[in-house]
Amino acid sequence: MIDLSLPESLNSYEGCGHDQRYPSTTSTLSVIFVGGGTLSIRCAQLAKEIGYSVPAVLPTDDVFRTWATHVGIRCFDNVEQTYEFLCDVNVDLIFSVVNPVILPAHLLEQARVGAFNYHDSPLPRYAGTHATSWAILAQESQYAISWHHMDPGVDTGNVVVQCPVPIASTDTALTLNLKCYDAAIEGFRALLAKIARADLQGRPQQLANRTYFPRKQRPIAAGCLRWNQSAQELSAIARGLDFGPYHPNPLCLPKVVVGEDAVPVRRLEVSTRSSGYQSGSLLEIHPDHWRVATETEDVNLWFGAPNGPFVNAIALAERFCLNVGDRLAILSDDQALSITTISEALAPQESFWLRRLETFKPSQLPYVSSLPGEQPPKWHTSSWRNIDALAEFSPTDRVECLLSAWLIYLARNQGEAELHLGWRPVLDKAQIEERLAQKLIASIVPMELTIDLNHGFSELRAMVAAECVLLRRNASFSRDLIARSPALSGVKALQLSQPWPIGIMATMNHGPSVDELGSNPESQMNLPGSLLTLEINAVDGSFRWHIDENRWAPEKIGNVTQHLENFLSVAILNPQQPVGRIELLSGEERGYLLEDLNRTEVDYPSELCVHELFEAQVRRAPDAVALVFEAQSISYGELNAQANRLAHHLIDLGVKPDQPVAICLERSPAMVVGLLATLKAGGAYVPLDPAYPGARLRQVLDDAAPRLLLCDAAGREALGAEAIASLSVIDFSGGELSWAHQSADDPDPHALGLTARHLAYVIYTSGSTGTPKGVMVEHQHLSNYLQWSNQSFYQRTSNGSPVMHSMSFDGIVTTLFGPLLAGTKLHLLDPAVQINSLAESKDGQTFDLVKVTPSHLSMLNKTMHDDEEEAPTKALMVGGEALVPADMQFWQRRFPNVRLINHFGPTEATVGCAAFEITGDLEGITSIPIGRPISNTRLYVLDEHGQPVPFGAVGELYIGGAGVARGYLNRPELTAERFI
Repeated sequence: MIDLSLPESLNSYEGCGHDQRYPSTTSTLSVIFVGGGTLSIRCAQLAKEIGYSVPAVLPTDDVFRTWATHVGIRCFDNVEQTYEFLCDVNVDLIFSVVNPVILPAHLLEQARVGAFNYHDSPLPRYAGTHATSWAILAQESQYAISWHHMDPGVDTGNVVVQCPVPIASTDTALTLNLKCYDAAIEGFRALLAKIARADLQGRPQQLANRTYFPRKQRPIAAGCLRWNQSAQELSAIARGLDFGPYHPNPLCLPKVVVGEDAVPVRRLEVSTRSSGYQSGSLLEIHPDHWRVATETEDVNLWFGAPNGPFVNAIALAERFCLNVGDRLAILSDDQALSITTISEALAPQESFWLRRLETFKPSQLPYVSSLPGEQPPKWHTSSWRNIDALAEFSPTDRVECLLSAWLIYLARNQGEAELHLGWRPVLDKAQIEERLAQKLIASIVPMELTIDLNHGFSELRAMVAAECVLLRRNASFSRDLIARSPALSGVKALQLSQPWPIGIMATMNHGPSVDELGSNPESQMNLPGSLLTLEINAVDGSFRWHIDENRWAPEKIGNVTQHLENFLSVAILNPQQPVGRIELLSGEERGYLLEDLNRTEVDYPSELCVHELFEAQVRRAPDAVALVFEAQSISYGELNAQANRLAHHLIDLGVKPDQPVAICLERSPAMVVGLLATLKAGGAYVPLDPAYPGARLRQVLDDAAPRLLLCDAAGREALGAEAIASLSVIDFSGGELSWAHQSADDPDPHALGLTARHLAYVIYTSGSTGTPKGVMVEHQHLSNYLQWSNQSFYQRTSNGSPVMHSMSFDGIVTTLFGPLLAGTKLHLLDPAVQINSLAESKDGQTFDLVKVTPSHLSMLNKTMHDDEEEAPTKALMVGGEALVPADMQFWQRRFPNVRLINHFGPTEATVGCAAFEITGDLEGITSIPIGRPISNTRLYVLDEHGQPVPFGAVGELYIGGAGVARGYLNRPELTAERFI
């Protein structure tokens, strides 16, 4: 046993407590600092305060580097740069402060006066690292810090200054470090005073008394409490390993061994009495702590990670089936040695794993269903399989090729080149004979690769092989590393019991059968993937899948296996071909994705303009109500006549097919008349909502460059006199309308040269992804969309739809033109009260279709009365933004008979290109599909090379069919890029 007590001679200290005034100097000394943290900053500030120049520093952390950069001090990146500087510039002193880098002798020799290092221990005792923790573990009461000459050894130079630091019985590593921090500053002042007096010889260390603690050394049993120790020894372990919630713990956490698990101890207090029970007896179980007997006094234990919440102590006892009177296991010497050995063997690799864990971002699994995440997993294990294309390969090559193919497959189908997977390493069982030691080690470690799909298979295979070598070399890490690293507290996924959705494991045998695995919870928990694990047999290269079939359908296994077979059959023959271009799908699967899912062809009036379809309804029922606004009702015949009179006026003013006509009107019958009249005259309406910011409206006017403007008083005010000065203005707010004498007959489209291939409108995108763009939509595009919506939602004898959208948003098209083409009613609601109006709809006012944005829906849900029994609509369509499932769930529960539709599509695809009718329970669902293509529309999900991705995988959506717009107004280059 090593005696770590301090000799009596160290009760007197050099330097501290003497006169530390700085005599005036005749010349300025030049110094550089090497180190990090705020202590380096404070020492550099003190040096500058007495006139030293600090031309440069070698920072070992961002804290010191940031400060030095801020005050204009040059920063080096490594020892080599520092040495080159010292060879060119005379420097008197080198100060090493909280510096983990061993400086070479040739660099130290460049300091003309000397090089000095700060060490937080009473050298020669506690040389090395983590000295304060080792001193507390040894139950020291007297301590000190040292400033010493630097020589080729580690912490072996003459001690120039040593300052005392008493250790209290309640001190932790954190509090003792703070005491040493203050003593270090006091000692540095003393060192500066000695430099000024040229009193630098110092006291040689008595190396026979030296104790040294290397960075990899760990406490016995890696912090596991052994109940055959005294309460004071256990307290020392808990305090010596307590670095507080915000500072990294570089050693280990104090732990209580329960069965084959270990629970971190947050706090340990020594009782004032001894129960006399056997060591390890569980004396009391309280909500927040346990009371346990030791060799001396009893101790109270609180559980939890340093930067997390306290663990409920009663629940913890129940988890391990512990009751008062039970006895906790006492580690044997062999167990303690095994745990210590493996912890120290893995310690040098901790920095490697920390870097990986800090950047961890879990890779997502393609094809995952959106079932509730809280549902417990239901594991399914496939039979063992082989890839025919690898039959002639050696087992090692099979494993390498299969693993590479799987990683490439994931990169292609999740749409992310960077992969973060869980890897279950095969640890050296001879080295970890003790089962408990195995439990204290992470069984799953992060595999991290970046897959460039432009590279060939041979190149990526070599990269994967190198990653496997790296993983084997670094083996694993202590399981408590995450809990003792504050930098990882922000990585939320690491707080889960199984952070990696996708895992890979290599085994040396064929393991348990499917039934055996399914009934073995321990085997299930040891799977590296929480959703899916690929298990590869390293002996013969066979493989099998473990999946949570609640989230991933078992039939997908066959598809993925076939995709890997397809990929490898090509990649092996042509290993230089970019892997992103290799076909994954079979001919049958490709046909299903490209053709079967896009069989949407139906007849529609592709040769008729939208207003012609409206006129057909007028002829069928001219006296039927077409438009309702406040107390006013307008028949189809009257609405058509008003639109025709204005249309003839527009024609007289020179409106031609495809000519943009700006419309800036408040929501009113005049707005509908203006839109219909523009279409009848052959123009393409450009909608401008007076409620929009004036700058936005003027931007659209400048780009569309219309010669004609339809407006009212609100429109004039919104645009401003300057913006409309050069336009011909038709004003609806001037009393008697100048076109009232015009013919009420329908204009002849043939006489105008107007066809369904001319523009119906130019509507501008929001500009959320850049400059707003004017999308040119033709009559034929609009006719196809409106036929789909009418056949899906409207009946002629019903109550139609309310208009809920701004006229500048293309979502308005569904409920503005839809009712008029279906022969039902269009309801114009006051925008200021439309949500309340809809929520207060009375019996008999049930609409055919209400279309809203998700924002509207959220407000509507909050406004509806609890006693409302009748739904305001037969169908509710939501589009324009990402849909929140919970808002739709409100309708499922409240009005189960209402059809609920998620409608998706960009402006460039004429309002919408896909729809999904929600029929299943949305409880726990996090996202809702966009659905299938509407009539005469084709949807393709393609990868970056234009190849279809497997069903359910990530890709870019391409839209084809009758709804694709003509392009962007005045943007030929962008049109050529986006409309292919």
